[in-house]
Amino acid sequence: MVRNYFFAAVFFLSLSACAVPQKQLDSNAAYSSHQYTSSDMAISWKTEKVDNVLHINGTVTNTRTNYVYDNLEIDATLLDPQGKVIAKQTYNFTPLKLKGTEPFKMAIPLESSMQPERIKFNYRYGIDEDRFSVKFESRL
Repeated sequence: MVRNYFFAAVFFLSLSACAVPQKQLDSNAAYSSHQYTSSDMAISWKTEKVDNVLHINGTVTNTRTNYVYDNLEIDATLLDPQGKVIAKQTYNFTPLKLKGTEPFKMAIPLESSMQPERIKFNYRYGIDEDRFSVKFESRL
């Protein structure tokens, strides 16, 4: 009897390890191609600084093919070396329904003294009545 409880406990503990969301962050150099992959979304982007504007060109992919995401938007927040916010922009996707892959482009104006080092993304979307928000951070 005790043996059965032991095996049941081990079984349920092993199942809980499978339920943890898996995230893959990149460690690429600044201004190179970057990617972020999670259980719900895959995002790839490249940043380029031209004059006093930081351009972000990328794509988002709905990795859950059996769900349609609605009202998808993504925030890009630029951080200086101390982690202080120096600029922020939001991109709203149209069409409002995302089932596959969609491109996005942002152009964030910077003052000449601003030296962004990192970028913090926050994407939000809905599935039916539920709303989800995910944040992650990367080098430029």
